[in-house]
Amino acid sequence: MNRLNLLRCAASALSVAAASSSLSAQAPATRPAPPEETVVLRPFEVTAEKSTGYKVSTASTATRTNTAIIDIPQSVDIVTKEFWRDIGATTFDQSFKYLANVFVRNRYAGNGDNMSLRGFETGGSVTVDGVRMGAAKRDLIGYERLEVVKGPPSAVQGRAGGTGLLNYILKKPEIGVNAHAVKYALSFDGDDSLIHRAEFDSNVSPTAYKNFAVRAAGFWSDGEDYIKFQKIKSYGIYPSAKWQIAPKTDLVFASELLSLNTPTREEGHGFAVYPEKARRLVSIFNNSTDPITALGLPYNFNIAGPDSPDKDKVAAGTLFFTHQFANWLFFRQVANLRYFNYDQFYYTGEDNTKTIVNSQSQAARGWRHGETYQGDLVAKYSFQDFVSATTMIGYSYDDGSQADVFLNGVPNAPFNTLNMAAIKAAGYSASYYNGRVPNLPLASSTSAGSYSFGKFIQQDVGLFKNRLLLTGGLRGDHSYTATRNRLTGLIASSANTTLNSYRYGATFKILPKLALYAVKSLQNDPPATLSRYNGLIAGDPRLTEFFSVSPYAELKEMGVKGEALDGKLSFTLTYWEMVKAGATINTLSNGVSQGQNVTFGTVSIINGARSKGWELTAYGALTSHLSVIANYTDLNTSQGFTGQQNAKGWTTASNPGRIPLRFAPDWNANIFLKYSFRDKKEQGWEVKGGVTAIGPVLTQITGFGLAQIPESQKSYDLGAGYGWRNYNFDLMVTNLTNAPFLITRDQPPRTYRFSVSTQF
Repeated sequence: MNRLNLLRCAASALSVAAASSSLSAQAPATRPAPPEETVVLRPFEVTAEKSTGYKVSTASTATRTNTAIIDIPQSVDIVTKEFWRDIGATTFDQSFKYLANVFVRNRYAGNGDNMSLRGFETGGSVTVDGVRMGAAKRDLIGYERLEVVKGPPSAVQGRAGGTGLLNYILKKPEIGVNAHAVKYALSFDGDDSLIHRAEFDSNVSPTAYKNFAVRAAGFWSDGEDYIKFQKIKSYGIYPSAKWQIAPKTDLVFASELLSLNTPTREEGHGFAVYPEKARRLVSIFNNSTDPITALGLPYNFNIAGPDSPDKDKVAAGTLFFTHQFANWLFFRQVANLRYFNYDQFYYTGEDNTKTIVNSQSQAARGWRHGETYQGDLVAKYSFQDFVSATTMIGYSYDDGSQADVFLNGVPNAPFNTLNMAAIKAAGYSASYYNGRVPNLPLASSTSAGSYSFGKFIQQDVGLFKNRLLLTGGLRGDHSYTATRNRLTGLIASSANTTLNSYRYGATFKILPKLALYAVKSLQNDPPATLSRYNGLIAGDPRLTEFFSVSPYAELKEMGVKGEALDGKLSFTLTYWEMVKAGATINTLSNGVSQGQNVTFGTVSIINGARSKGWELTAYGALTSHLSVIANYTDLNTSQGFTGQQNAKGWTTASNPGRIPLRFAPDWNANIFLKYSFRDKKEQGWEVKGGVTAIGPVLTQITGFGLAQIPESQKSYDLGAGYGWRNYNFDLMVTNLTNAPFLITRDQPPRTYRFSVSTQF
């Protein structure tokens, strides 16, 4: 689709808005809201909400409009920047710490978009202000909050990870506010980690321009990660501007400009040969005869050695135009442009069965760019005194292209194998790897192009003075994708698909602050053609093997939502059942490719994947001084499996049956509390702490496949802060007991983080 068609799409949306406005006078059965209910731009405006504790009353993700959480018939968790500040969170993987049933797939989230949600591994499930941005690492300094929808979001948000959506809300300027904040933080642990970080956040609203404001938030970070030989050196800025063109018209621009240098290979990758503490959790390793466990590998062990950088560049900008045609008619147009560039190089050594393991050299580099246009028209109207309704229609257009190069080889002798005992004897020194020369033949080079066009309608009806709320949404998407082999010039795969998704639900308010709800949501995604194997040497005939999947996710959910303690605490108790077809997993194995010993992945389909359970969450405050986030989940998952469990874990043997999904614990629980002794001027002490825990879980171990961790695991955090004048001093200690907490990847050891900040 060319630029002319894009303009036609935008023009069509504007025409619908204008036509709807002119028709308003011809609708005698409807009437606009009374003057005192007029809310300028409210359906789309997400602001920095100040509330008690960690409670937030509204969300924009599940409905695309700013809606009271109690009115949304689906689970929505919200984490604010205040909570991130209290736990010292700065990165993507830390942003959903203490959330129920959400786990990072690897500690740096790979390319910034992989997590396990309600037992399902999901990707393509991150948006920024409702715009699908694609996978990219991100820093939390630029965001106001995170909204997590659990279950298929396609009916209003378009295609995403079928089991949920993480929507980050960017910080935006506030008109009439002049405020500035700076912060310095130092974090370190007992291993290699020592990281310096500086932040700033500045909002300026010039007196001479009362309808204009600008804002910029940024960071700089430099240091050593706890994984040996891994370095961090990153910086970025999030500039934005807001112009209130007229009382009912706003124009906002927000952008992200990042340069990130972070570890490439983390636990489970270059750090795949787990240290002793992590191995002791797994029954097959927790014995005196296991050769690697007997080595007593330290917590920060990294067999791959130095020289593993991951360099990413992110440049994205989004323009938001919102206009209120009448008291009852609202319109928004969004335009986004983005560019990502990445350059990775890493060594690996992956065999959890032997002390002398195969080594590989790998590199990947490429770029992605894209553009997205979205338009939404919202009409609010009522009939008599007992029926109110909201109709929303909209469209989205997205196109993008990318190019990737992957190189894969085996280092020259003697580094084609690595001896863990010899590395230990050398004192885990970088000098052990002196003279290692990478061998990097080209394995693949591809380019891809895609576009998609979606249109949706959402209808909400309130009956009996909004005591009964009914909602339904229907969305249709047409998409085209094609991947081309740049070495041969041939198209490797393509898809041209039209899909439909829907959601319908109801909320019944027993009391103004207590409601029952139920929802059913279904999401289809386009059929995808996937490579069966990865990590093989160039020329291996298995690289030409492909298979197709047709992703499908269905959610049924019901529960209770409410507010307690005079509105200070929000809670949700929910039961859900979810089925997902077309899900895939990558299982690592050791073998031979083109005469070389390598570790390679086999991609296979999860048959009949299911997830069900119940979840209790609470956000807010117990008193005016005691803030809390607490949740508990009982989780039951299963997938089709041919095999049996024996002393070595799960193997593909003989007996068919069902086993739990990997990385899906039987239960998980989180609680974080903060008690403030501070006065009205925010002077004085506060103390805080939390615990996160999980039950038995199946994990994936290189060389073994699925292996069980039969015991529960816990991790504790503890901290304190002191406010003096305009300064705030904070000390946070994470992972007090130095526990591995092995679920999707190992977590950092006990880490101390001291910060000082000021506002002016």
